Amino acid sequence: MFLHVHAFKWGNMYSADDVNRLRAMFLRNLKVPHAFHCSTDDSKGLRPDIVSHPLPKYDFCNWDIGLGRKLAVFGKNFIGLEGSLLIQTDIDVVLIGDCSFLADRPEEDFIIGRGKNQAYRTRGHGAIYRIRVGSQAHVWNTLTEDPIAAVATAQHHRGERGHISEQRWIDAQIKNMSFFEDGSIVYFRQDCNAKTDHLNPAGIAHPPTGAKIVSSAGKAKPRQVMHESHLNFRHAPFVAEHWHE
Repeated sequence: MFLHVHAFKWGNMYSADDVNRLRAMFLRNLKVPHAFHCSTDDSKGLRPDIVSHPLPKYDFCNWDIGLGRKLAVFGKNFIGLEGSLLIQTDIDVVLIGDCSFLADRPEEDFIIGRGKNQAYRTRGHGAIYRIRVGSQAHVWNTLTEDPIAAVATAQHHRGERGHISEQRWIDAQIKNMSFFEDGSIVYFRQDCNAKTDHLNPAGIAHPPTGAKIVSSAGKAKPRQVMHESHLNFRHAPFVAEHWHE
């Protein structure tokens, strides 16, 4: 068993140091042999054990494609890895335990964390998933063959600023979806006692027992809560314990 782990980095939201922390967390917590890849517009500062790739380029009719770019993972031969098992991950996840479960059920071509998006009721959560490269090529092909027509088929494919929502598009295109074990991937906002309230405005954010990966999707990023509270989110000391090289 050999896995590939991949993350995207572009613009200035995340730094090379953030990607390096992610790589180090996978080294500590993923016991399965693996390689780490990053598709980026700036590879300066990345660790030498990170394989860098140029960002996929596609003209989405001058849209702010945002997360839509990440759907290139579903291309038939993404970064030359057709047929390989690849873990696609957000940069802002925090690995806090043994993540070898990511290699379970190798016979399955697509497995994703169970969704918690209440507003749109998406089944999967795009923070982390595993795909056999090329096995779900229709997800990318349907979009790129005619992106305007594809996204126009359902309003919920669009995100807050009108760009393509990666998570909603995946949910619409993959009819039969398998999920990682419940409780292994959790969400900072919903699962970690993270949001303050009038009954307990102080307190500490902490992951539930059994969690292996914490997704920080949303307005509270790891660096903002690792040493103090941020906005209406509690201080999360567990981040400082794990989110480092």
